[in-house]
Amino acid sequence: MKDFPGVSSGLTEVSEDKLDWGEQEWGTHRYHVRMLLEDTTAQLSSFDKAAVLGAGNHGDVDLPELASRFSQLTVLDTEANAIEEFMEATGGFTSPKFKSLAHVDYTCLDQLGFYQDYEEKLQAGIPAGELAGWLRDQAFLVKREEALPHMKKSFNLVVSSGVHTQLFYLHALSQLAEYMHLYNEADTAQIVEALGFLRNSVVADYNTLLTSLVKPEGRVAAWTDIILLDESKKDLLDQLNQLNNDNERVRFLFQAFGKYGIESAVIGLKDLFDKLKPEQQLFKSWVWHTESGKSYLVAGLSGRVRA
Repeated sequence: MKDFPGVSSGLTEVSEDKLDWGEQEWGTHRYHVRMLLEDTTAQLSSFDKAAVLGAGNHGDVDLPELASRFSQLTVLDTEANAIEEFMEATGGFTSPKFKSLAHVDYTCLDQLGFYQDYEEKLQAGIPAGELAGWLRDQAFLVKREEALPHMKKSFNLVVSSGVHTQLFYLHALSQLAEYMHLYNEADTAQIVEALGFLRNSVVADYNTLLTSLVKPEGRVAAWTDIILLDESKKDLLDQLNQLNNDNERVRFLFQAFGKYGIESAVIGLKDLFDKLKPEQQLFKSWVWHTESGKSYLVAGLSGRVRA
């Protein structure tokens, strides 16, 4: 992966204590999300509408704070009632400026009936080559569909909250796992390769969705968990801390992303970078200690969409 010039970086280990909205606990995951959004909104000239995709499951984004900055805030998620349950758990935040949309199909795979067809083909045990060809075809067929066409160029700010690693792929692999006994090792590898091809296309299409929603002078902001910091990668932070300037740190980070990164996250970040103007582009990276006990290196990016 090529270097990402003209961006700033910051990496700080965070506490494993309970996270707040990032107002009090400096260096937490939510703090860094908050800082990315504050730096992003500081470069906006209009505060009419904002949209957040993927906020419903984990609440990384301070929705009340964001709503206070814009005339209208729309939150979209793939889950049923995820936003409403989240708002109830955090004090029942409601506002006439706030809109919530659930069951949103970011990928348009539902419009193809993909998951049902995929399940039926796995149950039937169709040959691996035939299944792999069908999976690759879906990458082209799904491009004929549109997600949220009525919202094109509607928002001054479009936020993607940890979506790239949640799209399609893990679910599809889980479906495949139930039928692994029907395929040998070579067949399984062929199917997984085709799933990866479809995943890469879906991730790029999702970025196209993000950029289609923003107004010409608006900005897109996104972050994703990108490297699982298991024992074999703990020395990455030590190596990073030994570097003396931002350019060296950014270069090191993106080399690490390319070498160790979760594929969907790396593909998504690189593709989004290419879709954004280099001027006033922001890049931030930090460590996220999750409630499950795992730690991730997170990458955040924002900018204006290329013409």
